[in-house]
Formats: sequence, structure tokens, C-alpha cells
Amino acid sequence: MQTRAAPAPAIWKRYNAAFREFNFPGLFRRGFDGDILMKLHANATQQYQTVTAYDDDGVEINLARYQDSLLVLPETPAAPWPVQSFASLTADDFAALEATRPDVVILGTGRRQRFVHPKLTIALTARRIGVECMDNPAACRTYNILMAEGRKVALALIFEREGPAGA
Repeated sequence: MQTRAAPAPAIWKRYNAAFREFNFPGLFRRGFDGDILMKLHANATQQYQTVTAYDDDGVEINLARYQDSLLVLPETPAAPWPVQSFASLTADDFAALEATRPDVVILGTGRRQRFVHPKLTIALTARRIGVECMDNPAACRTYNILMAEGRKVALALIFEREGPAGA
């Protein structure tokens, strides 16, 4: 016969959260919804553009919030990317990425993973620049890992905005 442990009382959850914040300052911080989040990157990357938080509606780069599509490179400030939706991507949208000459482009395709047609990235492929497509949360995590490894990586995130209700 298996027995299940009783769930921890809410007071223990609050105590554990307070304990972590008090005893390990700088390692934990509060997220958008008040949950306590663990810091996932080392301090050595603080001079670079690092994804510090993300959700379905936006991303934080070095604690600055962005809610529109953008391009992120480790050594330059985040820049707006004039892409309104995944369906509206053109070869010209990737020209800005080609000019930065990264080793790999991490393309965040929104809330779900979609794959870009190869004809849109032919200029990148000709320069031996890889393009990896994934949903935005996976793209943010992958960018941070590659950037921390010293790779020349570009992060291109698409945040699609829904029209007004009834439109």
C-alpha cells in the first residue's frame, strides 16, 4: 500500500520563499506574477544583452521590458524589428540579421513553434549563418545559453498583436 505525503502547508511555502530571498540575495527575484524566480545566468554576462524574463506578451532584456518584435545581440542594445506577424515575414526582414554577421540566428516564432520557408533565409544560408526556429520561451533560453558560451548569436523575437475585439 502506497502512502502519499501531505502537501506542505502554505506557511511553509512562504517560509521557504522568504528563507531563499534572505539567505541568497541576488540569486532569486520576483517574476511578473509575484512568484519567486531563480536567476539562471552567471554574473559574467551582465555586460551583455541578456534575457532576464519572458512571458507570452513580452520579454525583459537586462530588466527593460519589450512587447514588440525585436532583435537582440549580445553586445548591442535591443533594437525594434518591424515584423508584425510570422505570416508577414519576408526575405527583407532577414536582411537586418545578415548585416550583423552572427554565427546563428535564434528565431522566436511566437507562442508556438513554426518553421520559416527556406527561401526567406537563403541569404543567411549562403553566408553559412544558421537559423533555428522555436517558440519564444525556448528561443530566450537558447539565446542566453549560447551568449554565455561566447557564441555570436542573434535573437529575433516575434510578438504578434491581436486586433481589437470584434475585428
